[in-house]
Amino acid sequence: MFSFRTHVIICAVLFVLLFGIPIIGNIVQATSNGTVPHAAQLPFMIGYMVLFLAFGLSAIPVMVMSVLRGQAKIGDGAPFAQLVRHQNKIIWAMWILILAGTAVALPTMIQSGFFTPQNP
Repeated sequence: MFSFRTHVIICAVLFVLLFGIPIIGNIVQATSNGTVPHAAQLPFMIGYMVLFLAFGLSAIPVMVMSVLRGQAKIGDGAPFAQLVRHQNKIIWAMWILILAGTAVALPTMIQSGFFTPQNP
């Protein structure tokens, strides 16, 4: 695992990308007369879904490390110190649960038209 600082930087960069890409896209679309080609919409939707998932996964270590280390410092350190030693296992378990849920939801998303490009 990376350090806490590295996880925070990764999470912050993904957060900025998650909000910055649509803002830039809206600016470009407002200043031009063209529309996004139909063939380019699907790869963009898939890429943005991956970006969203990456941000969600990157937030897990930040939250787990923050809570466990904070509780170990302010509270009774003994039980939380043991959890801090096993924080990687907690993070991996949460990642596996999120990825398993995504794998279960993805076929339904595709079937319901989540990745269907919109007509202009």
